[in-house]
This record gives sequence, C-alpha cells and structure tokens, in this order.
Amino acid sequence: PSLEMIDAFQRDQAPGRRARAIDRLLAEDKAWADHWVGYWQDVLAENPGILKPMLNNTGPFRFWIHESFLDRKPIDRFVTELIMMEGSRYYGGPAGFGLATENDVPMAAKAHIIGRAFLGVEMGCARCHDAPGGQVMQEDLFSLAAMLKRAPEKVPATSSVPVSPERLAQMAITVSLKPGAAVKPAWPFAELLAEESLATAAAPADTRARLAALITSPANPRFARVIANRLWARYLGRGLVDDLDDWAGESPSHPELLDWLASEYRRLGWSRKRFIETIVTSATYRQESAHRDDLLERDPNNRLLARQNRFRVEAETVRDVSLAVSGLLSSKVGGP
Repeated sequence: PSLEMIDAFQRDQAPGRRARAIDRLLAEDKAWADHWVGYWQDVLAENPGILKPMLNNTGPFRFWIHESFLDRKPIDRFVTELIMMEGSRYYGGPAGFGLATENDVPMAAKAHIIGRAFLGVEMGCARCHDAPGGQVMQEDLFSLAAMLKRAPEKVPATSSVPVSPERLAQMAITVSLKPGAAVKPAWPFAELLAEESLATAAAPADTRARLAALITSPANPRFARVIANRLWARYLGRGLVDDLDDWAGESPSHPELLDWLASEYRRLGWSRKRFIETIVTSATYRQESAHRDDLLERDPNNRLLARQNRFRVEAETVRDVSLAVSGLLSSKVGGP
C-alpha cells in the first residue's frame, strides 16, 4: 500500500474501517489482476523463460490470464476456456496454453499441468512409467492427453524407461505402455467422477469440452476442494492439504472446513473476490503471528488455531515494492 493509503486507513476511526479497506482493495481490478498473473503463470508452468523463451509457453498468453482477472471471470469458466485452447496462439488467446515447442507430446505436458493444477493429481511419473504403488498409470496421462488432442495419442519412444525388465523390477516401477501404442481419449479418474454421471446434454462429443465439463462439474467435489485449498494457502501460508499439487495419500487437516470452503465457493458462483473476502474477514486470517503457549497447546502443529503462519513474500512482490519505494515502478508493458 502507498503511504497515502496507509495514512487514510489510520485516519479512519469509524467502526468497520477494516471491512471498508478490504472492499476498497478488492475493488481494484487492475492491481488485483497484476497480483494474480504471476501465481497462475507458475501453476500453469507458463512463466516465460529467459534462456529458452519458447519452451512450453508464449509470452502473450499471460495477457489472457490478466484479462481473466480484470473481467472477474469465475474459475469454472477460466478452466473451461483454458482447456478449450481457442483463439490466438501468439497474440494473447488461451490457445497459447497449448504450445510446448520442445516437447514431443505437447498434450501430455498440458494434461500433466491440468491434473496437478485443478485435480491435485500429480502425473509426472506417468510420462515414462506407472507411478509406484499404482496410483497413477501411464494410460491415465495419455488418455487425458488424447482428450486434449481430440484424437488417439501415440506413446513416443522417449516416454519409456530403456532398461531390462529385471532392472525395472529392481526399480519397483512398471512400464505398461509400449512405444507406438495409441491411447484413445478417455476420462481416467472414475474415482473422482464417473463419466456417466454427466447428463447427456452436458457430455458433448468434443473431448476437450467433455474434459472441461468433467473437471468443473458440481458432481466433482475434488475440483472445488483443490481450488479452495489453493486460495486458502495463498492467504494463510499453508493449505489444509499440505501438497497443493499432489493429493495422493494426503488428508486435509480440517476436512469439515475444507468441505465448507468448497461448498461456499460454489455458492458464491465461483467468484474469487467474494470467496477471498470470506477468507480475509475470518477470525482465522486475523490472528496475530506472535507465539502463544496456550494456543499452541491446543494446536501443536499450528494447523489453524495457534497463530498466523509466517511465509515468504513472493519474488515479484519484492521486486515491485523495491521499485515502487524508489519511484521507478512502471505500469508499462516491458517497463521496470
């Protein structure tokens, strides 16, 4: 906040000044969008690289993320547009998400990102072999990739482990797909939501549209929980599920709270601003960060009650604050 904003807050002595300050900050669409772009670029593996600027991304794609926040786009629509990958690839459309220029199976790379970002399913291992323990199979990743491709996806020779079966056994992994195998489009997560659960009208022939509908369906509670957990972690320093990207073997520290947050997010029409207002006006968010023995006894792992968690300021924020106090921060694209 600027010195003027801080001074105005201190001079406002009327009851409810904190709620009014929250309302003013949430009304700032431009600053709101600026703040969230970097986070979603990281989640979607879309930060433009300096050394390999064309690897997995196009720079203009970030403007679609920015405009989505300017427009206060609900998260279910945001995800649907992302998965559909329509519009311009190079001039700021969601089609830019589909680029993975140095990847021989671009849609597998995008399926991996989508599973991690919106379902809490980590499929990195499945690019080359079944995950240990059988939680995620190679076919899961490639069938999801085929849904994005709208056609069967062939397994390249690079998506394998070139060792003998005996060596694979020693490594405790299984390669269940042979190079050259063609995997058909299919929803691989029946345990999250059976594809038959979608009504006929909500199950379009376009496999990308069907994938978007399955992920964002009200019948798929995992989606709402994963996004609610991400936003909770953003403001509280840690999620109710610790690993934001991989929920395998994870249990929420407070399952009833996570269920309530997920249902509340849906009730608010997937409005991120209204949901975040719910978080930042809560008593939990307003806790001090000071150590208190009496509260720590009730919550020794400091999951919720003991104190506000301290967490690092993001690099983008440190940069912007440093430039702002120096009078050098520019709002121009490409400026400092």
